[in-house]
Amino acid sequence: MRQMVGTGLIVGLAMVAGCTGFSGDSTAESVAAKALSVAQQIGGDGGFGGPMMAGFLQHSPTRVGFFGPQDLADPDESITVIISNDSARDATFHLSYFASHMGLGDQFEDVTVPAGEEIEIDLPCAELVGLGSLDLPGADGCHFVEDDTPGVPNTFAVPMFMGMDFDCGETIEFALTPDVDDFDADGDLDELVLVSGGFVMHLGNGGPMSHSHRGGMVHSGMGMGGMMGAFRLD
Repeated sequence: MRQMVGTGLIVGLAMVAGCTGFSGDSTAESVAAKALSVAQQIGGDGGFGGPMMAGFLQHSPTRVGFFGPQDLADPDESITVIISNDSARDATFHLSYFASHMGLGDQFEDVTVPAGEEIEIDLPCAELVGLGSLDLPGADGCHFVEDDTPGVPNTFAVPMFMGMDFDCGETIEFALTPDVDDFDADGDLDELVLVSGGFVMHLGNGGPMSHSHRGGMVHSGMGMGGMMGAFRLD
C-alpha cells in the first residue's frame, strides 16, 4: 500500500512519449514531453500523491501519450472544473493547465471559493490540469483569503491527464477538505488537504482501465477493491 513508484514508470513512459511512433507532429511530441515530465513527478515519498500512487506505474504507459493531432486537446471544446471548499475559510485556488493550442507554456488562473461552497468554471480543453505547479509536488495549491497561514500544498491534487482522467467536454473536480483518510499518514485527521478527482479515482474502486490497487505490492490489488474505496469528493 505504501510502495514507491520506481524507475519502471520513467522507462515505460519514455517508450510511449518518445519520438518513435509519432506521426511526425511536432506539437504532439512537445505535449508528450510535457506529460512525461509531469508523470515522472507522480508517486514516491516526494511525488504527487505520495507512495499511495504506486498503482500509477501500471496504467500510465498506455494512457499518457500524445502521438498525433487526434490525441491533442481540441481548441473548439472545453472542460468543466468544479472546485469545492469544505473548509471554514475563504480560499483562493491556484488552477493551472497546459493546453497546446494556447502555446507550450502553462496557463494559470486564480479562483476564489467562499467557505463551504463550490464553484464551477469552464476552461478551454487542455491536456493537463492541476492545482499549483504542474511540475512541483508540494507547491501551494491554494491559500486562505485574509489569512497569513501557510498555503495548502498540492501533493494530493495530482495533475489530471487528458485520455487518462478526463476527455474534452468532461467535468473534473478538485477539493479542499479535511484529511479524514490521513493521506499523509501523520495521524492528523482534522488538517486540510487538497485532492483531485484523478487522485481519488486512482485509489478507489474501478480506477483507470477498470482496476485498482490494494496491498503492499503493485500487483496484489487486482480485483480486490481500491485502497481508499470509501472516499469520494462528494
